[in-house]
Amino acid sequence: MTVKSLHDARVTQAHLEVGQTTIGRPVAIALTAVFVVVIAAMPFSQAWSDPDVLRFPSAAGGDVGVIGHGAGEGERGSAPSLRTWVMTRNRDLLDRIQRFTDRLDDQSLLARHLRPVVQLLLTRGASTGNERVYIGRGGWLHYAADVQHLVGAGFLDDRQLARRSATGGSLTNAPAPDPRPALLAFNAALARRGIRLVLLPTPVKAAIHPERLGRTTVDAPVRNLSFARFATEMRAAGALLFDPAPLLADLGATGEAAYLARDTHWRPEAVVEVAHGLARFLERETALPTREPTQLARRMVGVSNRGDTAGLLGLPDRWSPYPAERVEVRQVLTADGRPWRPDPSADVLLLGDSFSNIYSLDAMGWGDGAGLAAQLSLALGRPVDSLVRNDAGAFATREALAAELARGRDRLAGKRVLVYQFATRELSQGDWRLVDLEAPPAGPASMVLTPAPGQRLRVQGRVRQRAPAPRPGSVPYRDHIIAIDLAEIDVDGTAAAQNEALVYLSSMEDNVWTDAATLAVGQTITLTLRPWAEVAPDLDGINRAELVEGDVVFAEPWWGTLLEP
Repeated sequence: MTVKSLHDARVTQAHLEVGQTTIGRPVAIALTAVFVVVIAAMPFSQAWSDPDVLRFPSAAGGDVGVIGHGAGEGERGSAPSLRTWVMTRNRDLLDRIQRFTDRLDDQSLLARHLRPVVQLLLTRGASTGNERVYIGRGGWLHYAADVQHLVGAGFLDDRQLARRSATGGSLTNAPAPDPRPALLAFNAALARRGIRLVLLPTPVKAAIHPERLGRTTVDAPVRNLSFARFATEMRAAGALLFDPAPLLADLGATGEAAYLARDTHWRPEAVVEVAHGLARFLERETALPTREPTQLARRMVGVSNRGDTAGLLGLPDRWSPYPAERVEVRQVLTADGRPWRPDPSADVLLLGDSFSNIYSLDAMGWGDGAGLAAQLSLALGRPVDSLVRNDAGAFATREALAAELARGRDRLAGKRVLVYQFATRELSQGDWRLVDLEAPPAGPASMVLTPAPGQRLRVQGRVRQRAPAPRPGSVPYRDHIIAIDLAEIDVDGTAAAQNEALVYLSSMEDNVWTDAATLAVGQTITLTLRPWAEVAPDLDGINRAELVEGDVVFAEPWWGTLLEP
């Protein structure tokens, strides 16, 4: 009883002392001052060093075009209803808030100077990545979305499909989560033209090298729970499916890495192996006509690069623990010694994402003329056509193909086989929207400015609608292009008879936003224009966000460069 009484007395005394704690006025003033100074130091420092970061984006105004939504709910030129007006202004405000917070997150003093140092300390001291990159074993880095695809719910699970269908909001539309309807419709449209569809789902790095992610021994390849069902249903529906995962797993089992250590993509040796396996599959399963072999050669070229996943960590270049990785690419050469290029007259067409682009698109930093299409052409001994985009493999190349057809360029003419390559993470995270390949070609719009070969223009116009640009560091690609609908065009100070144009602009370069990334709908801009066809051979494979509404989406595009107004 004495012990309990003593304990109760001490507890009572502690409560009394806490309740009677007093802070002197000087101490209170000093603590408050320190708190205010610390809180105010960051915005004042930011305002002094770079006040533009704190400037709230201006209102859009004008037409009802909204970033990521096209032209809105009302018909262009008609008086919008009150509901349409309120929804449009609400979307505009949400977009401005999003752009403001994104700019703070990417360009503030803390983001540019403190965050890389903190990330470096976490990476070196605790082997901690971030929300986009997981630190693996032996200096390997893994794209978080790839791992989530493998360990997450089956992408064909009813609850998973319902959950993804319910996403989206005022600024983004919900994705079409089920790949089957889009792929079956794509297969049917191609079959009506006598073209065989061959699906090439490309496994992500952790599927082939699980030993580089964790200590638990897992046999490769690792699959999402729904992949076997997906493959069975596609084959039962008549689509051919070439699964390179066993081939890549065998390559990795020999001790030779099939994937880059600090990049999301496969190594050059793996590309060659898959191209040879795919060529044998096509020769066995499709009826490609015989022809004289194309004269091609191959040479080894050394290339080094930091890797896209290393870039996503945002570490200071001087102190990064991840040096550049060096590989030997197998560059394919034509008979005249030039790097291989796609042939639009070929009877094989490859649609692909960055797994097809790597080693072929020089902007990715891994060389030129040595990608999947080039290796497939060499393995088949015949020309191959290709249409590739770095991201959004679930829909980007299908939409690009549909746009070609709608503009009157039949990219499918003479094709016998279409190989559709996409990363397997798209099955659980992509937007499998339906794409109409059979819409009649759009006639030339009399009000749309169409480029002529060699043409150069200096114009001023208003942004009627624009596609969205990703935040730097949020995607494993350093460059990005957006499309804008330019209206009310003046050419050299004179109003143009054709007062609307489809313009492509560079929105991100080497993981840094350009001025085009922050353009607002309704903003008046000055720029120079040249035909997109002139730069397409070098830029067409870069990740690009397209417009989705209005007749302008069917127009011949321009390549634009922003000028000071």
